[in-house]
Amino acid sequence: MLKKSVINRILISALVLVCLSFVASAAEQGTGTLKGKIENEKGKPIPGAEVRAMRSRDRSLKETKTDEAGSFFFELVPDDYTVSFDAEGYQPGTLVQMQQVEEGKETTVKTIRVMKADQRTSRIRGAVFDSQGASLAGVHLKLERIATEEEEKDKKRFKSFSSSYTSNSHGEFSFRVPAARARYQVTATLNGYKLEKKVVDVNESESVPLSFSLEPVKK
Repeated sequence: MLKKSVINRILISALVLVCLSFVASAAEQGTGTLKGKIENEKGKPIPGAEVRAMRSRDRSLKETKTDEAGSFFFELVPDDYTVSFDAEGYQPGTLVQMQQVEEGKETTVKTIRVMKADQRTSRIRGAVFDSQGASLAGVHLKLERIATEEEEKDKKRFKSFSSSYTSNSHGEFSFRVPAARARYQVTATLNGYKLEKKVVDVNESESVPLSFSLEPVKK
């Protein structure tokens, strides 16, 4: 039989190997940081704003909220990220330029200035699901103002309006639009799923529900 001291040495050696393996694995999964700040049009910080970082490679999503100073911070694996934000009482949005995160480095997003939403607005809100009813996060939703039947018939001109949103971890999205009778087209896209478009009519100062059920692309 092996002596107790020998067994202990074997166990300690095994533990050291496991620890070294864990450290090596962690090193392979090195991260970088992404930080920034959200302010209103007067330069005052906005606490509690929802901020989402969506990874370019697999569209995985991380979410956080700004602190009392309006600052946000993410620790992310190296890749390009799309940053979107939403604060109660302000216009939501998505940064056009993708943010690159590098291992061991800090990426600072240029201070985001958001405009206060019109007191009289309508909302289009809902969620995106897959064909099995599971919520889909990271879905890109594009909203565009289109002509109503009346405007199309009379060839009336209308003020263009567009906005984009990335669904959160629960598949939810929300658009604030001008409080006026109008028609909008919302397009939902996600890698691996068929694109889906829906048209919705909005009246003054109302909240309109909208949902998507995306079908997977057949391989």
